[in-house]
Amino acid sequence: MKISHVAPLTLLLVEDNPADVFLVKEAMREEGLACEFHAVEDGEKAMAFMDRMDAGDEAPPDLLLLDLNVPRKSGDEVLVRIRKSPKCSNVAIIVITSSDSPHDRQRAKELGADEYFRKPANLEQFMELGKLARRVTEKCRGAVV
Repeated sequence: MKISHVAPLTLLLVEDNPADVFLVKEAMREEGLACEFHAVEDGEKAMAFMDRMDAGDEAPPDLLLLDLNVPRKSGDEVLVRIRKSPKCSNVAIIVITSSDSPHDRQRAKELGADEYFRKPANLEQFMELGKLARRVTEKCRGAVV
């Protein structure tokens, strides 16, 4: 396990499946990423979270992990909202979804996702999300995480 020696990542997870929330946390832990988790179960709550960031003095998250298929507001709507945000527009975004549709991949990229992670059927492959999160945040922070 890798040990992080920098400030914990602030991570916003938009996911309506509690089992997947657990797996995401495990993937980050297994990769040795210290994270301050904020989890919301629908797109509307994700937008409200960003509204609070934009309105206040709080710093935006370092990383957004976004399921495309969440209730109340779609993942696409959340992507559009975050990329228009005065404070959150530069947040690193990994779409995590069960869809392997080329259309969904292209749409996520067009809307500003940095990476696309298809939820795999097995645990070992799901744990690869931690490595991807490390790479994306290192690229965006410009330093080792």
